[in-house]
Amino acid sequence: MVTYAFGTTRQREMVNSFEVTKEQEVLTAKFIAQKEWIVAGGGDGRIYVYSYNTMKKVKVFKALSEQITSLAIHPTKPYVLSASYDFVIKLWDWENGWKCTRIFNEEHSSSVMQLVFNPMDPNAFASVSMDKTIKIWSVDSPHSNLTLDGHSSNVRCLDYFTHGGKQYLFTGSDDGTAKIWDVQKKICVKTLVGHANRVSTVYAHPQLPILMTGSRDGTVRLWNTSTFRLERILNFGLRKVHALGCMKGSRRVVIGHSYGLATMEI
Repeated sequence: MVTYAFGTTRQREMVNSFEVTKEQEVLTAKFIAQKEWIVAGGGDGRIYVYSYNTMKKVKVFKALSEQITSLAIHPTKPYVLSASYDFVIKLWDWENGWKCTRIFNEEHSSSVMQLVFNPMDPNAFASVSMDKTIKIWSVDSPHSNLTLDGHSSNVRCLDYFTHGGKQYLFTGSDDGTAKIWDVQKKICVKTLVGHANRVSTVYAHPQLPILMTGSRDGTVRLWNTSTFRLERILNFGLRKVHALGCMKGSRRVVIGHSYGLATMEI
């Protein structure tokens, strides 16, 4: 079953909205559920924090020198990671007045495009960059623990998943491929091919044995977690795919395109 976000009055009803910045685009936004906040990264290098109940501004501050590309929220500690086109990753502590408590720099040689905390070890996180590399870090050290290198072009996106008791990283690149990395063995175990353009987003479903890749070619591809075999290709005619997600405890996935939003039951 497929439902387009603009299909009916009920489906396209807006719950609430607010303007983050007047002149700059917003590339990333996250919920901080324990504080009932939305935190967004602006094109002006600022982090914007709002209450999602009252829509009132909680905090705005200059975080990075260029557009913020990614934010990641620590699952238990009051930490927010931010990344930017300026190659720098910063760790912020909201219980300490949003103080920057660590800077991770001088390792990526180009823009950092996405950050993800490790769900099995939340004091570790991974980053991907336009320098074609993936790096794994600890929040306790400014230096990375591991670099993975195998894509032939910019790496745009990543996610963690586990299968058979082993943990993997899942990355997407401008080279049109997605790669599966064995974190312990530090090797690429599979390259997923078929997209005709940049893989702009990847997503490992938290309940189902499905990996998803979204591309600028307008398609979403579903892959089997255990065999890495292509199971299905989706194309809703809404142009480039930019984001993937799911509703917790549900088989419904959400797909963000250039021209609209689609939801689908897997």
